Amino acid sequence: MIETQLRGQFPSDFRASERINLSELMRNATGRAPQNPPTRILDARALQAEATSEADFLAEHGFVLLDSPTRVTDWGNADQVAQHYMPEVEAMIRECLYPGRKLIVQQPPNVMRRGAGTSTPQYGLGVHSDHGTTADDFQRNVEAFTTPDIGAKWRAWFERDEVEGFVSLDFWRTTGMDGPLKHMPLALCDPTSVDGADIIPTALEGIAPGGAATHHVSLAHNPGQRWYYYPDMEAHEVLVFKLFQLMRNEEPQPYRACFHSAVEDPAAPADAQPRQSCEHRVSVMLLRD
Repeated sequence: MIETQLRGQFPSDFRASERINLSELMRNATGRAPQNPPTRILDARALQAEATSEADFLAEHGFVLLDSPTRVTDWGNADQVAQHYMPEVEAMIRECLYPGRKLIVQQPPNVMRRGAGTSTPQYGLGVHSDHGTTADDFQRNVEAFTTPDIGAKWRAWFERDEVEGFVSLDFWRTTGMDGPLKHMPLALCDPTSVDGADIIPTALEGIAPGGAATHHVSLAHNPGQRWYYYPDMEAHEVLVFKLFQLMRNEEPQPYRACFHSAVEDPAAPADAQPRQSCEHRVSVMLLRD
């Protein structure tokens, strides 16, 4: 267990009647932001040890750790990612996470690397969720990072009769490290512990290539939220978690994505190897039987 200060959460009593522009909020901030109480980050390995299957665990908690050695030796090599990792990820989805389900899986041709020497050297040190909660939110974000035509094609597919739902999965693992991860592990909030009243609709400028504001959600602190991490992740392990999920003809929609953040482990050795990791974000259409 880790007890640490999570950054980026709103105070417990914060509520918003309309979408908050986080970029504007940060530009206008004065002084030091108020601090919420420290949060206990629990051992997810112990929790998952009680699971009946990896698929059931993902369905219940929104995240799961898989033992999945990879043939990739150079994560900066797009050919290796396409030749080895993309088939490995597709096999994990079809065989471990959604066995027996009819699916359409779409993968980007590369991974996003984090750590010194990569194009994204900083870690995500702040509680966040990468998407909003509605189809409109997701379509807007797709269009911001690609084109309006691609966003419209996603929406048309989602609304087809044979589609039962859609999920965006993040495959997160260490890269090129000599041993177990001690520095800046990833913490995730179990979505079943998130009160809908604590979800704050937000917008963010400056992360999409064209500058369009993207739609996300932030989180107000609540002591009832359950946070987890996997201690000492190894190179052969991959952490899969939900960035977004929306089911057709299901109202109200329970929140199933994982708020997440890099966290500082107070017990980590001072000379711990700096984290090197990668993320691979995959879209999955869940089809009706």
